[in-house]
Amino acid sequence: MKICQINNLFKPYSRGGADRIVEIIYNGLKKEGHDVFVVSTQTSKKNYQENGNYYLKSYYARLAGMLGVFRAFFVLADLVCLKNYFRIKKIIKNEKVDLVITHNLRGLGFWTVRALKNIKHIHILHDIQLIHPSGLMIQNEEEKINNVFAKLYFNITKKILASPNFAISPSAWLLEEHIARGFFKKSKKIVLPNPAEISESTKSHDRADGQIKFLYVGEIEKHKGIFLLIEAFLQCRKYYENISLDVIGKGSGEADLPRIQGINYLGWKTKKEVASAMVSADCLIVPSLCYENSPTVIYEAANSCLPVIASRIGGIGELAHQFGGILFNPGEIQDLEKKMVYAIKNPQIIKIIGEVSGEKIKKYSVENYLKKIIELAHS
Repeated sequence: MKICQINNLFKPYSRGGADRIVEIIYNGLKKEGHDVFVVSTQTSKKNYQENGNYYLKSYYARLAGMLGVFRAFFVLADLVCLKNYFRIKKIIKNEKVDLVITHNLRGLGFWTVRALKNIKHIHILHDIQLIHPSGLMIQNEEEKINNVFAKLYFNITKKILASPNFAISPSAWLLEEHIARGFFKKSKKIVLPNPAEISESTKSHDRADGQIKFLYVGEIEKHKGIFLLIEAFLQCRKYYENISLDVIGKGSGEADLPRIQGINYLGWKTKKEVASAMVSADCLIVPSLCYENSPTVIYEAANSCLPVIASRIGGIGELAHQFGGILFNPGEIQDLEKKMVYAIKNPQIIKIIGEVSGEKIKKYSVENYLKKIIELAHS
């Protein structure tokens, strides 16, 4: 089957969880013998093709560093620009595509989906980019995605996107947010967790020294809850000196990280290095204050038989619960501290939770995921 994926970033320009999912699907489809390519963006002066994939010139990769007024201009461009519509229409026609899977479209322009007429179309949600251009909904700031500007924005994106054959969301929470705003009225709507790359784990939580190591993997940003986690850790540290916290990631908040005994700031790490850190940790903490969809780090933790303590917000709690994770109320330091103390006092129970998650992750394999995608393509 000839399959095209469309996403705003793809290797070697990938930088987020959604981009990683696109790559996992791409590799899986290739492995199964499908003819697959990706249409994405890049920042050079000309469009180019490499390894069968198309890279279209776009501002998107530089958007984060732009001033607000310029970002607003490019938000408007995504809503009205037809340039990539014609480019992608030509690509789809020339490649004789059987199935198109679209992901995040900012930077490519939302009108690109109109180039997919009469072709089987699956759209996969990763965040709320169709609802709000920031793609973010943060605790206690929920009103921002329901203001006049946001309503105008999502009513436009809703009309442009219309109803693909299938709308897939990794979490029920994210799908409901879109349905509540009238998206995908004629589409078949499916909750399908993201694919996970499964590997055999040699994980062991037994420690001769009695130490407990917590782990954080993510952006160093306030809305990710890292500073909340540090405060909870310091409270625990008053009573339990046998604990430590490894922090992996980078972000604008790095300069504000306190230098405290027991906390190790490791900076950015490769996927392989993160996997190694998970093997040596006892518990992953996902303290986000942001309504995330289906964090890749939770799948990776399960693959390492690493138990998770996560905030009960958006799709985070939904996914962590599926793996037997321990949930706390978002933004509540005392509740997070309570759950961390439980992990400290009950290392054997925590170990069992991790082992159970290692078994549960197997049903989220790439093979099982692609089997469902191909079934939809043939339906």
